[in-house]
Amino acid sequence: MVSLVLVVGGGAGVGFILRNKGDEQAQEQGKGKGKGATDPSTTLVTDEEITALLDQHSKALVAGNAAAFTSIFDKKNAALVRNQTRVLANLREVPFSEMSYKALRRDGRVEDSFGRGVKFTQDVAFVHRFAGIDLRPVSEWYRWTLEKASADAPLVVTKVTGAANPMMSSGGGSKTVYYPGPWDIWPDITVVKAGGNVVLAQSQDAALAQRVASAVAGAATANLAYWKRNGDPDAQVPAGFVVALVKGKEQLGNLFRKTKANEAGVSIGMPTWQSPGDTVKIGGTRVVMDTTSSFFDAEEGISEISKHELAHSLIAGLDSAEFSLFGKANWIIEGFAEYVANRDRPIGQNARLAEGRAYVAGQLTQPFGGRLPDNIFWETKGMTSVNYLMGHLAMRYIAERYGDQKLVAGVVAAYRSHGDDSEAALFKELGVSKTDFEQQWAAYVRRVLA
Repeated sequence: MVSLVLVVGGGAGVGFILRNKGDEQAQEQGKGKGKGATDPSTTLVTDEEITALLDQHSKALVAGNAAAFTSIFDKKNAALVRNQTRVLANLREVPFSEMSYKALRRDGRVEDSFGRGVKFTQDVAFVHRFAGIDLRPVSEWYRWTLEKASADAPLVVTKVTGAANPMMSSGGGSKTVYYPGPWDIWPDITVVKAGGNVVLAQSQDAALAQRVASAVAGAATANLAYWKRNGDPDAQVPAGFVVALVKGKEQLGNLFRKTKANEAGVSIGMPTWQSPGDTVKIGGTRVVMDTTSSFFDAEEGISEISKHELAHSLIAGLDSAEFSLFGKANWIIEGFAEYVANRDRPIGQNARLAEGRAYVAGQLTQPFGGRLPDNIFWETKGMTSVNYLMGHLAMRYIAERYGDQKLVAGVVAAYRSHGDDSEAALFKELGVSKTDFEQQWAAYVRRVLA
């Protein structure tokens, strides 16, 4: 599964919105108008003070200096200091090529004319980039609570959580902005490199991580070879991928996001940091896989889910990331990933085959009417799995009739499309109307699933 609609589709512009608001707030609160500009008894937190704090923190992170890194945190809060010491140790294990902290929005009182203490929240972006994997730097957002007890007291961080996602709709999505990372919540991190790929796991799962890394490397090699044969050679795609391993749906919904999860795996697209004018709107992805799912019962299953999620990640950087009311057509997005994961196996070996036959025979909650799956009803009870199969069969049909190069061109056109025009973009690339395509595809489905 790909997480692009609620987490990313609106998220590509989130950073710009908050940074602009933060700049406006900072300009008003940090100008030092009136008494705050001249009276030394006034407690005031300026933009320069925030910037200096973040610069200090960034330098300590890069240097791996635990004393300097934790110096900004409330020393009376032993648990907080201990937790941030662990965060630093984890971050130092991860192969980042870039790491820094940048100011976003703040909320609360940063000035007191009577010299009393001030307390406010400051959203902070952890800007980072996996070496050789992320196309651009991306960011995870924290919310720090900061306090300054008096005019001459130091600025201290007293609490660290994830920043709330301002673009989350009432219908779902992540409550936070790519928080928490594994470095935030895992006791420790095992990093396994496999070719140009990185697998992250807790140390207790080191053996499993080694096993999965082999499958991820194989999936990456196969997917990149498929792209090289059929994709646009000038398009920017990653040369490797990041995969994190979790156990169970609760953990799956609590890594790089906070949401209710029901998938076996997910590819989470992350917007490029400070991307105005950049054609690459999705700078990187994070694949998270639930190792308790049935895919992990056998090597073949691990390979299949790895190919599926990496197929999402492969072309995520080509997404327009523009607002879409219903999102890009799931049958295209998921169908392509299913096709890439299973294209070398005959459809007769597909695990969803029995469901598909029952669907065509009218034995499911909805009868097969020869129509492509609709996003609105994509997750209708008892229909999600067969909808994946219908998308897969649509891609198989396109590949058989038009060829893989045309299939890839159509899918890329859908990714690059604006708003809800993904289907129209694909059909335009194929040179066929949706009505004609559905008629031809429906006949193909009935024949294949007979």
